[in-house]
Amino acid sequence: MLEKVRRTMKQYHMCERGERILVGLSGGMDSMALLHILWRLSAREGWQVRALHVHHGLRGEEADRDAAFAEKICGDWGIPCQTVRLDVAAEAQRRKLGLEETGRILRYEALRDGAAGGRIAVAHHANDQAETLLMRLCRGTGLSGLTAMRPVREDDVIRPLLFCGREEIRAYCLAENIPWREDSTNQEVTYTRNRLRHQVLPLLEQVHGGSVRHLVETAELLAAEEDFLEGLARDALERLEEDGGLPAAGLLELHPALRRRVLRLALAEKASLRDVSRVHIAALEELLEKESGRELALPHGLWAWMEYGVLKIGEKEDAAEGYCVLLRPGEKVFVAALGWRVETEVSLEKPAEFCRDDYTNVFDYDKIEKEVCCRSRRPGDRIALTAGSKKLKDFLIDEKIPRQERNALPLIACGSEVLWIVGRRVSAAFGPTAQTKRYFTVRIRRLQKDEGKN
Repeated sequence: MLEKVRRTMKQYHMCERGERILVGLSGGMDSMALLHILWRLSAREGWQVRALHVHHGLRGEEADRDAAFAEKICGDWGIPCQTVRLDVAAEAQRRKLGLEETGRILRYEALRDGAAGGRIAVAHHANDQAETLLMRLCRGTGLSGLTAMRPVREDDVIRPLLFCGREEIRAYCLAENIPWREDSTNQEVTYTRNRLRHQVLPLLEQVHGGSVRHLVETAELLAAEEDFLEGLARDALERLEEDGGLPAAGLLELHPALRRRVLRLALAEKASLRDVSRVHIAALEELLEKESGRELALPHGLWAWMEYGVLKIGEKEDAAEGYCVLLRPGEKVFVAALGWRVETEVSLEKPAEFCRDDYTNVFDYDKIEKEVCCRSRRPGDRIALTAGSKKLKDFLIDEKIPRQERNALPLIACGSEVLWIVGRRVSAAFGPTAQTKRYFTVRIRRLQKDEGKN
């Protein structure tokens, strides 16, 4: 087993000669075996091995005895050891997280502080890998999740025992007379992982011998596939990125599997992906298909929006200059960039009190073939005049609208066709006629600062 671990560490470039390694030492069988193996290999490899024990403050005297045991063994073996005491229960309440999740977060924070830039060795093994893969399969995940735990994570966390089974580790400890402590909570089947460990995996081994080994091999194969596809996605992201965003046309040309990866990478450049789900990626894909380009709220205070055919992701204020709000018949919407409340409706009769002014207008709904939105101008916009259609840019130049005012002009538009330059001009192509059967009314109200958005 000693040689197996050495080959694993070499294959995955876990640690260079002479580096520092901090072992997360719980005092259990797995971490004791890991510490002993790295301690023995350190004489050959020149590693500086230390240990850190985390007291979670959850199991009273039992946890105190575990800490004392870890410190004594390290003293006997001549290995520097530090004990960090935490109050996981109080921190879990403060963070509004479960005990397991909070303990994991705080444990890795303590390990990184203790490692001070060196490697962190944790004792996850093949059975842990099989449990992780099954857990993620059961709750639903993509290919990345099915890779389970990697031998090296974030360049500093290493798992030298990942391809060693629990029984193999037990045999090593017995052969080397290595003592260990049993955590009583490991036997409690109230925890999901413990139920998998004590009930599901033994049953799978009965159904098909070698199930744990096969699950670990599957995770390893999927990890290679994931790395390859991730490389393709990074290349595509680098190729597509322009003007601070991603062109919708280029994204839509990609295979859906690659497109979703590119979108995830684009989000990862802005914030952690921990709270990003398939629902968010699907919503981004839907945004690409909509010419209206409505804003989309994302985790970590991020927003996505379409700006001139380019998908952009950023803080809310970044979207202020280019805005686009969908106008659905029968709804009232708030246009934050303008401080407007816009109400629309479709009727079979022309509004009796209709007044063609800066705030109300009526159009022939049967002539509108695309979604209508209130937005800023975009390249390619056109407006129909009595003498024919003209590019909006040319029309504004002809009207001698100052350049600095053009982007601020609010538009009511469907696709690239401008129905109404609010306060200035109405399209000649969408006005109601004697043949109009359905009327589309747009009413605009400028809200005062102290008024609500509804």
